[in-house]
Parts: sequence; C-alpha cells; structure tokens
Amino acid sequence: MAAPLYRLRDMRVEFAGRPALHIAALDIERGRVTALVGANGAGKTTLLRVLAFLLTPTVGAVDFDGAPVVFRARTLARLRQQVTLVGQTPLLFRRSVRSNVEYGLRARGNALAGRVEGALAQVGLSDFAERPAWKLSGGESQRVALARALAIDPLAYLFDEPTANVDREHVNVIERQIAALATTGKTVVLTTHDLDQAYRLGESVLSLVAGRITAAPLVNVLRGTTTRSGDESYFESDGLRIEVAAGSAPRAIAIDPEDILVSREPLHSSARNSFAGTVVKVQRDGTAVIVTVDCGRPLVARITQHSYAELGLNIGTPVWLTFKSLAIHVLSA
Repeated sequence: MAAPLYRLRDMRVEFAGRPALHIAALDIERGRVTALVGANGAGKTTLLRVLAFLLTPTVGAVDFDGAPVVFRARTLARLRQQVTLVGQTPLLFRRSVRSNVEYGLRARGNALAGRVEGALAQVGLSDFAERPAWKLSGGESQRVALARALAIDPLAYLFDEPTANVDREHVNVIERQIAALATTGKTVVLTTHDLDQAYRLGESVLSLVAGRITAAPLVNVLRGTTTRSGDESYFESDGLRIEVAAGSAPRAIAIDPEDILVSREPLHSSARNSFAGTVVKVQRDGTAVIVTVDCGRPLVARITQHSYAELGLNIGTPVWLTFKSLAIHVLSA
C-alpha cells in the first residue's frame, strides 16, 4: 500500500494563544476523496490552510509526499506548486475568465496550449472564456475557480465548501469533477456541511469537533441530560430516553447512522434502544440509502439498497429503529 500523501502527528494550531486545531494523528491517503464535516468554527478551513501550506502549525509534524515539511519560505513556495486550494468564495481577478484560468499556469511556468479550453469544457463554461469574470454569478465564479485548479493539475486538490454558492443545476457538474479526480490518481480533501454530500463523494468521512478529529459523524446529534436508574444510565433528549454506557454522563451525543438497524417490527435482540417512528425522507447514496425517521425527533439511518428494497420502505412507512449503546459517541460529558 502506498504511503499517505499527508501525514500529521500531534499537530496544533493556536491563534493568540487559543487552541484552534489539535490533530493527534491523521493520514490522508493518495488517490482518494476525504470529506471533512463539522460545524462552523470546528477547524475545517484551518486544517485546509495547513494542508495547502498557507498556515504554519504552532507545533507538530507534517509529512507531504513521503518527506517531512520544513516550514520555511523557500520550501513552502515549492510545496504550494503541488497543491491547490479552492475557497468557498473564490477570488477572481478583474480580467476575463480565460485570464483567470491561465493565472495558475503562468505562475507555475506551465504551457497554456489546450489546458484552458479543456478545463473550461470540464466545468461547462466553454462559451465563457472572454467574459469579464467580475460579471459572473457566484456559481459561475466557483466553476471558474474549479477550472483554474483543473488546469494546473496538482497532486492534491483542496476544496472548502465547493458547492455552497452554486445553483442546484450545476452542483452535479462540480460533484462529478471532484469524483472524477480520484479516478485519475489525484488526492482530494473537501469540507462540507452536507453530510449526504460527504458520504456521496468521500471514500473517507472525518468529523471535526472543536478542532479535533472524532469518530462520531455529525448526524443524529442530541443534547440533553443523563439520569441513572440503579446500575443503568439514560440520556434524555427531545422525548427520547436512550440507554448509554453505565457510569457515563453525557450532555451531547451522536448516534452513528450505519449502526442503526431498521425493521418493520420490534427486534428481539440485545440492543436496549428501540424506537418506533415513520419514514419521512429517503435519499439514495451510491450503494446505500439514507433513511430519515421521525421518532418524535428525526433520526437518520444508513442502510443497503438491498435492505431498503427487502423492507419495502417508502415515505410514510412505520418502522422501528434499534441500536446498541456502542453506536453512541459522547461529544460532551
């Protein structure tokens, strides 16, 4: 197996002495799409800036392409030639679309022949080459920024909320291009608030909570209080009473959607948490189906397409959701 493109160890970023990011250990594999999810302020953009070599960590080690990164101006300038960061609100020059797409190529001393036209065609902007960039819509500007990144053909593509300002009609254009990059051996890291998009595009989905990578997906997040009854602990939130690991006292939890079982009847199993509800939303996600069930509050389960068809599910279908305490991740105690 090839060594990861990025390897971060005990890396911390602080702003004015306040911690913003603490990554104990993170490997980002080559030729794969890694999606980062998390709330505003969780550290997603800060991490992208470190990966783009635009921000120097306060402490810690970063390896890139098999070698330790030395955070010195000359080294960083060379490394920045091998990655590209496409921001949520891209900065375009007050020039033509063509000039904007050419910019990265000229800065790197790359040949221009055919690259600009090819990149614009990939994002559906072939007829926009001579248009003034400052007259474009937000979605068109985002596609120009993507074309500029595609033209330079770096080792790693970093996208910060790549479809946040894109109209629904062209979200698929950008998502298809991001998915296609991994098939050509490129490494992609993207941030998104859309968990469905994260699972749709990412071969690996990582959650950031308060600057730290957590195994808990940021879905089925509940806030509440813990009560005890004998040797058992229960987390109570929005009318749900969920058994949690004995002795724990969480204030916020997340329930992994892949660990929730969906059935038409109550299951007889060792799982202590079982709730009746009604299917209110269904989304296909590659080989899986994301099912949202109203159990007094919405809970999301991710099941296989085979299970979905076998259960005969649809909007309005009454179901039971069942999960063990091991499916529960404590976010705050």
